[in-house]
Amino acid sequence: MTARILTAVSALTLGLTATIAAAEAVTWRFNNNYAPTRPESAHIRNFAENVAANSGGDFTINVIEGGGMNLKDADALRWMQTGTPEIAFIWPTFIGRDAPDLASLYVYGSVSTAEEHLRALPAVEEALTTGFAERNIPAVGFMALPMIDASLFCREPVQTLDELKTRKLRVGSREQVETFTALGVAAQIVPQNELYAALQTGVVDCALYAARFAKSISLQEVAKHAVYTGFPFPPAPYAIVAHKATLEGLSAENRAALDKALVTLKEDSFQFDGDAEAEAAARADLTAAGVTWYDDFSEADVAAIREAAAATWLKLSEEGGEAAVAYRAKILDLIGQ
Repeated sequence: MTARILTAVSALTLGLTATIAAAEAVTWRFNNNYAPTRPESAHIRNFAENVAANSGGDFTINVIEGGGMNLKDADALRWMQTGTPEIAFIWPTFIGRDAPDLASLYVYGSVSTAEEHLRALPAVEEALTTGFAERNIPAVGFMALPMIDASLFCREPVQTLDELKTRKLRVGSREQVETFTALGVAAQIVPQNELYAALQTGVVDCALYAARFAKSISLQEVAKHAVYTGFPFPPAPYAIVAHKATLEGLSAENRAALDKALVTLKEDSFQFDGDAEAEAAARADLTAAGVTWYDDFSEADVAAIREAAAATWLKLSEEGGEAAVAYRAKILDLIGQ
C-alpha cells in the first residue's frame, strides 16, 4: 500500500514538474520590416538563435521579416503598446511623428566617422532608453546601424555642390530636405520603391543613396554617375524594444537568456571595421556594372554641408522640445564639435 502511495506521489510530482517546465516555454514574435538580405536582418536571426541556445530551447523568438506583420515603422510606438509583436527594433528616424525628441538625435551631416559616432554613443543610448521608458516601452538593447556612406547617384555627372544646385535631388527624409534646401538644392522625398522610375523619367536627376544597397533596386541602370558626399547616413542605433508586460512576465532564466543574447548582438553589430571594405566592394561592383565614380566632394563642400546640417539639427531639436535640445547639446559635446 505504501509503495502504491509513493508511486502515485512520484507520478504527481513528475507531472507537476513537466507542467511547470512547459509553462516556462515561451515564444515571441520579432517584427523586422527589412528584407532578409539586409545586414541587420542577419544580426536579428543570429540573436534569435542565441536566445534559443541560451535558454536550452525554452525561449523561442520567431523573426518575421520583410514587413510580414504589416506593421508600419512610423506606428512603432503604437503597436509596441499592444503586445503584438512582443519584441522589435526601432530606428529613431522613423518615429518623428510620435517622438520628435528622439527622431533627430542625429541628422545627415552630424557625424562623419565611426570614431565620432562612438564618442557620442553613450548619450544617444541614454536618450533612447529614457525616451522609450517615458512611453512605457522598455529598450532592452541596441543594434548598430552600419556606417553607410551617402553618395549621389545621378543621370549626368555631378562633381560639386554648385553643380548639384542645378539638379533635382531625391532624398529620403525631411531633415535631408531641410539641409539641401538650405544649400540651394531642390530636394524632395521619393520613396525607395518609386526611385527607379523617378530617375528613369527625369522626375529627379540625382538621388542620395547608399552604394551598398544600390544594386538591390537596380539604381546602376538609371544613374550611372556617382560621387561620395563626405558623410554617412545618420548612424543612430536601432533600439531593441519589448512589450513591457510581456517582458515582465518572463521567468528569471528566460530573461537571463534574452539579456545574454542582447549583449552578443551589441558586440557583434558594433563592429565598424568591415564597413570601409564593404563600401569599396560595392563601388567596385557598381563600376563593373557601368557606374562612373568621381572624386569625393571637396573639403569646402563637405564643410558647407556640415554647417547646413547643424542648422537643421538645431531647428528639428527645438521643434522636438527641451529634451531634444538637451540631447543634442550632450551629443555635440561628446562629438567634440
